[in-house]
Amino acid sequence: MNAFVEPVRAKAEHEAGSAEASKALFQLMMGAWASQITGTLARLRVFDEIAQGHTSAAAIAGRLHLDAVALGRALRAGAMLGLVRDTGAGGFALTAQGALLCSDVPGSMRALLDAETAKGHWLPWGHLDDCIRTGQTVAAASLGVADVWDYYKENPAEGKTFSEGMSGISAMAIAGIASTWEPPPARSVVDVGGAHGAFLSWVLECLPYATGVLLDLPHVLDSAKPAIAAAGLAGRVKCVAGDFFESVPAGGDLYLLKHILHDWDDGRARTILSNVATAMAPGATVAVVELLIPEDGSPSPSVLMDINMLVMLPGKERTVFEMEQLFASVGLALFRVVQTHSPFSVLEARKV
Repeated sequence: MNAFVEPVRAKAEHEAGSAEASKALFQLMMGAWASQITGTLARLRVFDEIAQGHTSAAAIAGRLHLDAVALGRALRAGAMLGLVRDTGAGGFALTAQGALLCSDVPGSMRALLDAETAKGHWLPWGHLDDCIRTGQTVAAASLGVADVWDYYKENPAEGKTFSEGMSGISAMAIAGIASTWEPPPARSVVDVGGAHGAFLSWVLECLPYATGVLLDLPHVLDSAKPAIAAAGLAGRVKCVAGDFFESVPAGGDLYLLKHILHDWDDGRARTILSNVATAMAPGATVAVVELLIPEDGSPSPSVLMDINMLVMLPGKERTVFEMEQLFASVGLALFRVVQTHSPFSVLEARKV
């Protein structure tokens, strides 16, 4: 009897395992569809309409000049994904996730989802196989530009959304950092490639006696200055146009590099850090904020972000050991790593 039952049981277990594996792979495939549905509904401002009380597909479609039937199907999919809740009689309400896809709410992720599912990212990701074959980024070639930044210059609306999305990531990182990391004492804080200065503004709130320097490209500073003024820091922050591959402002006690090094390969990351090391005042600290790849192989969003870097830019995510090696190559010693209440970590280093 056992000679017959055991093979049958083994076969049934194998078939059940295969069915579960097939289901899991099918869900992975549909993940691409799910991200596009989410990004499209965010891009079309559908969640904003629901928040304003226009809850039916017909009403939203009329206001946004969309096809009501197609929108209804997309909202049904959005309900399955947990973005909205079907209230019956053709109406939809926002879930907690959907609320974060509205435009003007604290912690909004609308722009980020829009940017990451728009052509500037979606088209290059379609050439991931070329990245794996060559080890080179494909964004420029697939978009028909010199680099991805030129693409955003040629497509300013999408570029604006991308910038807003990066600000959203910055806000998420700062929220996590604020509850876990305390900036070291400093009189002069230099934010290298600090964009709109959100991180610098938070650090200066923590260090009310300090002044700040915001270094970035001229066109970035044009939009940063109003943000600095709105934060009430115009008298404490000096905006300096420059290129961190050439030099950074000298004499700072604390240098900030938030989500900068991951954009670049080791050679160019080393150049940035070398310029910082040269500019640092005696006893100064450099604080680097990055996603870190776990050295024990545990799951982390940094692993997927690393592939995004492979596709889009000549950069990569790194382990703590790899970051430590980068620091050491320019005469800096890593002395502290702080895991924040976000996917980001803060690494502090000083001159050897």
